[in-house]
Amino acid sequence: MRTTLNAQEMPLHKIFSDDFLFTIPSVQRPYSWTIEQAGELLDDLLEFIEHHGITEKNIEQIPEPYFLGSIVLVKGEKPEAEILDGQQRLTTLTILLSALRSYLPSEYADEIDDLIVQKGSRIRKIEDTYRLQLRKKDNPFFRKYIQEREGITKLTDKTEVKTDSQALIRNNALYYLERFNDLDESILTTLPSVIATLCYMVVVSTPNFDSAFRIFTVLNDRGLDLMVTDILKAKIIGKISEDEQEIYTEKWEDIESSLGREQFNELFSHIRMILQKRKGAGNLKDEYESILENFSGKKFIDEVLVPYSDIYMKIKNYRTEFAGDEEAIKILEFLNRIDNVDWIPVAMYYMFLNDEKISEFLKCLERFAASHIILRKNFNWRQSKYSTILRELEQGKSPFSEDSTLNLTKEEKKEVIEALNGDVYKKLKDAAKRYVLLRLDSLLSKGQPYYNYSVVTIEHILPQNPPKGSEWTKNFPNIEQYVHKLGNLVLLTVKKNSRAKNFDFQRKKSTYFQLKDGISTFALTTQVIREKEWTPEVLERRQKLLVNLLIKEWRLE
Repeated sequence: MRTTLNAQEMPLHKIFSDDFLFTIPSVQRPYSWTIEQAGELLDDLLEFIEHHGITEKNIEQIPEPYFLGSIVLVKGEKPEAEILDGQQRLTTLTILLSALRSYLPSEYADEIDDLIVQKGSRIRKIEDTYRLQLRKKDNPFFRKYIQEREGITKLTDKTEVKTDSQALIRNNALYYLERFNDLDESILTTLPSVIATLCYMVVVSTPNFDSAFRIFTVLNDRGLDLMVTDILKAKIIGKISEDEQEIYTEKWEDIESSLGREQFNELFSHIRMILQKRKGAGNLKDEYESILENFSGKKFIDEVLVPYSDIYMKIKNYRTEFAGDEEAIKILEFLNRIDNVDWIPVAMYYMFLNDEKISEFLKCLERFAASHIILRKNFNWRQSKYSTILRELEQGKSPFSEDSTLNLTKEEKKEVIEALNGDVYKKLKDAAKRYVLLRLDSLLSKGQPYYNYSVVTIEHILPQNPPKGSEWTKNFPNIEQYVHKLGNLVLLTVKKNSRAKNFDFQRKKSTYFQLKDGISTFALTTQVIREKEWTPEVLERRQKLLVNLLIKEWRLE
């Protein structure tokens, strides 16, 4: 059966009318607009009034409306409508109207009140109904201080709040009241009419939730407020009895708040990989619907989401979470520098199953991940390998055994050594060659190296195109044989200098390599600074040293 879709352009007085009773579904994030965003809305409206010279007398003559964007609703024939997109604007507009209602005389305030509340009937025993209902935690605060007549006058910067959203509602309301003190009375009396009659929105509605979500993803190309995890939240929390929904909603939102929305969404893709132990075949939403058939809402949150989020946060905050385990910190420092996140589900699953030999496992995982960025293995190949490792862990197979997929084959070890002895600069991707050089620097450094520099560049010691007749061409008659080798590369924390890179060796050491008291930021570079000359013999000696360091560290013998 085809889903009915309705899209209409409406003035705000039709949106804030008896045709709609808005609610914020549990999938939505809390109210999050700051004073900056609330201020932009007011500034835009004031600029619109000024640009068109709008007054109360000429408002009907203004041909051009002010477009406030679109809202996406799940709505049938009845007024009840769930807001899938647009809650931030509708909430802020309600705050703005409430501030105007309290500031203006009763002849204006009474009509503004009609935009905020649907009037009941004393005769028919029908109570007033507020046109917008926020999430359960914030709605009582919103009703008391914003929607109720004169409620906003009770607000101060000391008014107690229980959530970040309530603080934002309070701050934005007080901000509007303060701004009104600087506006002419004629502007203030014109503003409600502009909002009600000249501000338009496109209202897109469909009675089907999934259809509304698809529409939303097409319309909202500014970056989704709503993510797939929000849809999953509605389904998972919806499987829990009403008397426990608030408890589990709080557990969910605590995790989301701790991670941030982007990482929270990433967590779910890792959990999918762990539970399915295969590369995703469809979109996250559809695959999770299949996964959730095997879980109650409570079981999923308690036995999957909570423990895996703890492990994920531990991996992300490794410097504090692994305090005291210097080896684990060092390995995670580098795993987090791998140019993909495919290794994370494997690390998470191992830590879920085991609390021993974590450092040893991470070393094996880092060797596996690093080797395959050096060998330029693609996404599908990696996903296939990591899926196999996950299945082996599930079956109880030791990841440290000789026949574990986590171990490199003899052929792979040989290929990695050949790649390290080849033209590293030319043949490896930027992320891979930078990884290799930083890994080597850590092996040469004393103590625990951290690499938080805003710029890390790779520089050739022997230049790629040295001037004819220079020291370089005399010492290296066959430049191509050496120039892109690992032994000829160093790391710098400055941008490349096209002029300085052709300096002779002594000048390059003392200027371009940022020499200070005989050392550089990187041990790898200091090693070169201490050389008296740069010849094929010195380069070959360094090449052998560096490759052997990685052979030993990654057990490539």
